[in-house]
Amino acid sequence: MKIQQSAWIGAILFSMTTGAHAVVEAGRVQFVFGVAHAIGGEGGQRELAKSQPVYAGETIVTGPTASLQLRMIDKAVLAIRPNSQVHIETYHLADSSGQAILRLVQGSLRSVTGLIGQFHSDNYRIITNRAYLGVRGTDHEPSHILPGAAGGAEPGTYDKVNTGATFLTGPGGRIDLDPNEVGFAGNLPGAAPMRLEGVPAFMRPTPAIADGGLSGEAHPGRVRAPAGTEPRIALLEPEPAVVTQKQTADGSVDFTAGTFAAGAPRVAGVYGDMTGTLARNGAFIAVRKPAENFFAGKANALGATDPDSKLLYRRGPAPEFATGSGSFSDDGTTVVVNWGIYGTGAEVNGHAIKDQYSAGSGRKPNYAHLMAAIETPAPVLATLSGTYSNIVASTPIIAESGTPGGSLTSATIVLANGKLTQYDIAATDALARNWTGSCASCGGGVSLANFRDSGIALSGTGPNGGASGKANGQAVGPTGKGVISAFSLQDSAAAITGSFAVTK
Repeated sequence: MKIQQSAWIGAILFSMTTGAHAVVEAGRVQFVFGVAHAIGGEGGQRELAKSQPVYAGETIVTGPTASLQLRMIDKAVLAIRPNSQVHIETYHLADSSGQAILRLVQGSLRSVTGLIGQFHSDNYRIITNRAYLGVRGTDHEPSHILPGAAGGAEPGTYDKVNTGATFLTGPGGRIDLDPNEVGFAGNLPGAAPMRLEGVPAFMRPTPAIADGGLSGEAHPGRVRAPAGTEPRIALLEPEPAVVTQKQTADGSVDFTAGTFAAGAPRVAGVYGDMTGTLARNGAFIAVRKPAENFFAGKANALGATDPDSKLLYRRGPAPEFATGSGSFSDDGTTVVVNWGIYGTGAEVNGHAIKDQYSAGSGRKPNYAHLMAAIETPAPVLATLSGTYSNIVASTPIIAESGTPGGSLTSATIVLANGKLTQYDIAATDALARNWTGSCASCGGGVSLANFRDSGIALSGTGPNGGASGKANGQAVGPTGKGVISAFSLQDSAAAITGSFAVTK
């Protein structure tokens, strides 16, 4: 097996939820060897035994010598191996359809798809922190290896197909897998999934799944700890609450409505997306709890940050294509600017954006980017003046062609007495096309509130001649030493969007 070693980017992921999960039975335990647990969204845990139900919103955890088999409500079978964590994000079966989304946090499982995977395969996904898997009536064996795991396997997502077919989508694209093929998606941003030359050693052969169990499988050390002496399980993905007050009933975030609790610490954010060949952007504010930051998106999509202000998480079937951060010092405070790019480019997108461009359940972009940092207090905004041109963070440029690439080459924002008076950017996209954008109407001054909420019109140049677009932005840091901004430019069918942070 030939796999290029990649630098591990990111760390343990953090999940988010809009509240208590509805009690929806997803399946039942057919048998269990050793001790396995189900962990609820509120942290409660219960030991699993034969015939017990498992529910959407629970995480199934097996220890070093434990394994179990589940029969799901659509007749699918899941065999979860030792040292594994599988979060049941969604699992429901309707009269004419259903949806199954499983997050493989670590370890491995074997899945024989049921009615959803056979007849509604677009609604079936197994996701990890760097990739997702789709199926076409399949018996397959996904594995997700964390860095530092025993055995020396390359960290990343693997999938071995026994029957049927799957596809593996990662940061750099997608590959289709047929029987007896193994795919791998590594952790290096932009790395393309690959088809391996053979089956990795750690993917040991497994017997056929049957109602009676995994016949022939060895289960050493099936010794239970005395009652009451088992340690509590520390999940790799604790589930803090989504901390926005703009969450709507359908689970989307409305960036244009709602109020926030007085005095609550807040995060200033900007976002953009490419939906088909249309590039769009905007800005938002989110409430920040001491241990949780929040970006934006549907309840099971896009990004959040951990207490150390590192962007670590995206949720839903949409994989993260790239994440990053920058920082600057402002009045003795280190201000961290986080960003992430999410999307699939496939026919099914697991995230939605609801803003001034969309209504109802929101639109499903092919790619979306977000950037955020601690907002500048309102009383400071009216005093801000200076030229902001030192780029401390920027996303790759997202073009209508797909995979993000290229870069922002220059950016200048000028503020005078709390108003925006100049905005100029230049960028090169993944197709080596050059773009510029400027605000022609900013000379008279645009309030920072309008820059955030309504945005400014841009005009400039693109690959076909003239380009036009929009930009939104917000001051960040205790004294407003930084500004974050998202922009979009359109030139006929060509388009780009991106975001950046600049300081004085």
